[in-house]
Amino acid sequence: MKRSKRLIAGFMVSVMAASALAGCSSSKNTAKETEQTQSQTAEDQKGETRKEETTAAEKGEPVEMEWLVGQTSSEVDDDAEVVKAIEERFNIDLKAWYVDSNKFWENLNVRFAGGEMPDVLVIDNLSQLPAFVDGGIIGEIPIEEIREKAPNYTKTADSNDDGSLWSTMIYNGKNYGIVNPMDAVPMAMFWRKDWLDKLGLEVPETLEDYEKVLTAFVEQDPDGNGKKDTAGMAERAFGAVFGAYGMRCVTGGGTGFKVEEMQLGEDNVPFFPYIRPEAKEALTTLHDWYTKGLIDKEFITGENHGGYAWLSHSFMNGKIGLTSAQPYHYLNASTDTTDENNWGVCMKELKGLNPDADIVIGPAPVGPDGKSGTEGWNLTGRLTCLTTKGVSDPRKVDAFLAMLDAYYSDMDYAKMVNYGLEGKHFKTTPQGPVRIMEGTELRKEGVLQVDFGSTVNFAQEVTPQKTKFGHEVTGNGYYRFNAPPVEEFSEVIATLDTLTEQAYFDMITGTKPIDYFDTFVEEFKKAGGEAAEKAVQKAYAEKLAAAK
Repeated sequence: MKRSKRLIAGFMVSVMAASALAGCSSSKNTAKETEQTQSQTAEDQKGETRKEETTAAEKGEPVEMEWLVGQTSSEVDDDAEVVKAIEERFNIDLKAWYVDSNKFWENLNVRFAGGEMPDVLVIDNLSQLPAFVDGGIIGEIPIEEIREKAPNYTKTADSNDDGSLWSTMIYNGKNYGIVNPMDAVPMAMFWRKDWLDKLGLEVPETLEDYEKVLTAFVEQDPDGNGKKDTAGMAERAFGAVFGAYGMRCVTGGGTGFKVEEMQLGEDNVPFFPYIRPEAKEALTTLHDWYTKGLIDKEFITGENHGGYAWLSHSFMNGKIGLTSAQPYHYLNASTDTTDENNWGVCMKELKGLNPDADIVIGPAPVGPDGKSGTEGWNLTGRLTCLTTKGVSDPRKVDAFLAMLDAYYSDMDYAKMVNYGLEGKHFKTTPQGPVRIMEGTELRKEGVLQVDFGSTVNFAQEVTPQKTKFGHEVTGNGYYRFNAPPVEEFSEVIATLDTLTEQAYFDMITGTKPIDYFDTFVEEFKKAGGEAAEKAVQKAYAEKLAAAK
């Protein structure tokens, strides 16, 4: 995430630099002549584009739609059945904009800087919105047009609006995309049950009990190889430790800490949890556990080392005995680990590496004041936008809004674009739809390329078993707060991210003492954190007031 913000900023700098160079050119023309020439060229190009678009529309030819759903995107097979079904329904020529996930942001910004862009873009979080808008990447979609052309989506959005949903994507008074009311489930805590059973241990419930079990994993050879080579946990469980102190502190599927994901307080006022006194308590616990060897010494490199982002290679390879993920990543709709139909993608990988491995889901640790909870994803995700290229063609806008509306009104369509075709891509089981095909192979078939996620409609009508199970095995969730896109926030978040990550790593590993936390807080505030927090609080309060 930190890398993405830096690169977006770098892209904007390159755009401005290119503009400046163009303006300074005077070898054959004056500055005014150059400007006139560039303007005329642009107008000519627009005229040709409009002519082509009009001709295509008159002929009723499919309009090309290029989608970039994020780092899990893949090139699609033009002849795949799902692709053809989507194209025929909306009279489009569907293309997935593929960007290599190994260097996603580097590659994406190279293409942006080269003048390329898709028609539809999913952004990770609102901190990216100002840079994308100011950089000429994302275009406006008026709310009135969404309401007119996507009535079924509108009905769901209205019924799930707490006063901030429709205003989420507004920047400088204009709307730049759509949000999707989601049925979000908090992260679950996954233990190696075979390790617990071997050592005669119960699933722990408190921080104190967590420490006892993790200590046993380090000292009592749970994998039975005769070596003291196992740790208790790594960074994906950090969020639950912070949750035990009432703080949302996120590492997610990648490495590092996501500072841009602020927390919404019980008083409905957003704040940065990373600088609160409770965060210092959590860091004290993590430092203590790291010193005792309970935390993997290589946690800074992350649990995932390639492939699907939520695979924990540290967990699958028996290096640690605890990890955290969405319930469905390991189990589809029940706690039965013997039924292969109930295995999620991560469980399949675990069993493939170690057929005797078993797991059990436990509660998030309860802290000294009775608090507990894990990271919860966005209640208003996916943040899906049309680019300036997309909004320049009315046919693309209409097609996009028709696809959005179909996802909320036609559950057979929603199921197809999310799961594919029954018998080929998924099968129906007592646990609900279960994928036969996974990952890149599935996305090449056009599945998961134009969906809008686990919306409240989708969760209740297409995957009710998975939804019910997810809520049953998780507890409190500290859900993602969409910080309003204000300049004071977007301009400093990359700096704050780097500052926080380094300080947190240093305090956990002991490179710096825990008391350094107070110095870090002052540096955080002076680096723009205090001004950013106040600006977000003001903007959010204004949004709520305007919605009343």
